Amino acid sequence: MTLEQLRALCSVVDHGGFRAASEALHKSQSAISIAIRNLEEELRVEIFERDGYRPTLTDHGKVLLQKARTVLSQAKGLSDLAQHYAQGIEAELRIVVSEVFDIQHVLDALRIIRDQYPATRLTLFVENFNAPLEILEDKEADIALVAGGELFDKIEMTRYEKLCPVCLIPVVSGCSVQAKDASELTVEDMSGATQIVVADRSRNRDERRYGVLETSVPWRVNDFLTKKQIILSGLGWGRVPRHMIGDELASGDLIALSSPDFGPVEIETYISRSLSHPFGPVAEVFWDLIVKDNDGVSEG
Repeated sequence: MTLEQLRALCSVVDHGGFRAASEALHKSQSAISIAIRNLEEELRVEIFERDGYRPTLTDHGKVLLQKARTVLSQAKGLSDLAQHYAQGIEAELRIVVSEVFDIQHVLDALRIIRDQYPATRLTLFVENFNAPLEILEDKEADIALVAGGELFDKIEMTRYEKLCPVCLIPVVSGCSVQAKDASELTVEDMSGATQIVVADRSRNRDERRYGVLETSVPWRVNDFLTKKQIILSGLGWGRVPRHMIGDELASGDLIALSSPDFGPVEIETYISRSLSHPFGPVAEVFWDLIVKDNDGVSEG
């Protein structure tokens, strides 16, 4: 059995016949026919029924086709991995970061990466909720910094390490009517108030509400920066990562709701990679820098 025979099998099915397969693989039609016949003889199984106008897979052939696709995919993965190792240092590092993650940790690591590997290109995406892990699953990123790890069990071949949690603080504008009573406000007091909420538009939407009040009037936005600006303007209240609002809390532009009804909400964060995707030395250095930078660090 050879990879060429398996490619011929898949091509006949994908292109609807021996002639179309021969054109797709740039081989003669007789070469495709011989490859399939030799495969059938070697496996002692009839793969195609040839009575009709187009070759049709037998029941055994359908199963063998699935196996053939798996073998070809694994062979390509092995070839890609060998080529990757032959090249040594990655030409590009692709990172996707959850917006709730403190980007300063990422920038500190990237500064070291730039100095050590100046020829490596960088692609950096910032996304929300489950989108970073979905981008990693789609092999559009090498490393994902993820908020919440509920999808890890649903995605095979994923390695991850837990980082420090991110703390979401409920805040109102210092110029809002709620500011003077911020330390005493209850859920009942905030009933009917406008709550600014970041919408989850990922494929696998997180059903948890992260402190969203059922009695609130939600305004949905697509990122925390917009959410923060709306809250600062006095148009509503909401929970924002502590590291995004340190200056505003210190200046009084934002006031934390600090009654027992409005405690901070912690979201776990992780660094993650796909085990089925090549992982080079630049990615390894970035991974180690992020993990080390988070050792003993907490937002409190």
